[in-house]
Amino acid sequence: MRSQRKGNLHAVFEYLNEIDQPFLRAYNDLAILNFNYGSAAKGRALSARLKELIAVALLAAVRGNTTRTHIQKALSLGASRREVVEALEVSMHITGAPSLEFGLSELMALESNK
Repeated sequence: MRSQRKGNLHAVFEYLNEIDQPFLRAYNDLAILNFNYGSAAKGRALSARLKELIAVALLAAVRGNTTRTHIQKALSLGASRREVVEALEVSMHITGAPSLEFGLSELMALESNK
């Protein structure tokens, strides 16, 4: 799983792997398709960069613990800081100011760690 997604396996997924490997494999296959990892990128309508920006907006809305990771991934795929902020602004429009504040806090923390 890590080799295709080029990332670390979160502790909760390590735990899930011990309990239900078939489910985790299916989850991983869906993540590979949804985020355009490897050969799954071929023929997909949305770019990986755009999908990461969507993930940033959605994760900020629910205060997801991987928001910063997806911000970093979006930036590494060529998204500008302005694009990340605009994705967070869309999230705020739909779910309220706390999602914008949370997302901006994650972006600021990421920038301060450079």
